[in-house]
Amino acid sequence: MPGYKRPTLKRGEYKNFELGRHSAVIKKVKLAKTTTDKDKFTLIVKGKEGESGIYNLVFGTDFSEINLNYILASIEDNGYAIPELDFDYNEPTAKFLEGKSVYIRVGLSDWSGEEQPEITEFLNEEEFEAEE
Repeated sequence: MPGYKRPTLKRGEYKNFELGRHSAVIKKVKLAKTTTDKDKFTLIVKGKEGESGIYNLVFGTDFSEINLNYILASIEDNGYAIPELDFDYNEPTAKFLEGKSVYIRVGLSDWSGEEQPEITEFLNEEEFEAEE
């Protein structure tokens, strides 16, 4: 365990990821619904410097499967074996994702007219280590 570092954030304070690529951990996966009643996972992602971010994986779109596969590739590239599982909008998939290390890219997104940092995609190791 690394040496003690006194916390600099106040309890409950939120720290966004900086723009760019990061190594992070999926701390929690919530099963939820979009405003249009589509199934979604809300992934709560934490960084090594206390950063937090949210990524919504919406099911039933043209990009659902590929986005989930990128998350799984990122998990695999962080040293985890991918089990034989019916990866879909279900509790076993959500439970598998929790606690896994991943690589993410953070970009800017329009949030009610204001630009905010947002997790835009999950990266494999090659993408994570590539020069920008």
